[in-house]
Amino acid sequence: MQKPKARSLDKAKQDVDAYALDDAPGFLLRVALRTHTAIFTAKMIEGLTGPQFSTLAKLREVGPCSQNHLGRLIHYDSATITGVITRLKSRGFIKSYPDPLDPRRREIDLTDKGRRVADAAIATIDDISSETFAPLTQQEYRTLTQILKKIIHR
Repeated sequence: MQKPKARSLDKAKQDVDAYALDDAPGFLLRVALRTHTAIFTAKMIEGLTGPQFSTLAKLREVGPCSQNHLGRLIHYDSATITGVITRLKSRGFIKSYPDPLDPRRREIDLTDKGRRVADAAIATIDDISSETFAPLTQQEYRTLTQILKKIIHR
């Protein structure tokens, strides 16, 4: 009975001894995100943040929707999407109005100015992604995208 515990302790010690932070996927994701964020911040138009860009791009893609639905689509919690919406509204990029089917809800949509900014930002993101992922071949880029989607949508 004692031997399995000893073996599992030995295995745990071997795992600890063999651990290399530079080979840890979570660590590598964080560093890659930091690299992408630096490029994004330097090149994105209108001083848009990542959450602001995601909000404008998703509204451009899906059209008017509720704030809750929009938050779910871009994986932001209620507090985050509320703050993003407030800041984008104050800049004149989005508007809200009562949902025609349910007056208790509010629909969020792009203003004309917001649509122009969203279109320009989407055009800019191509340059940002090209720089971020320049070391990858097209196949590696597709594979990375598939792997990330698999992690997100499990």
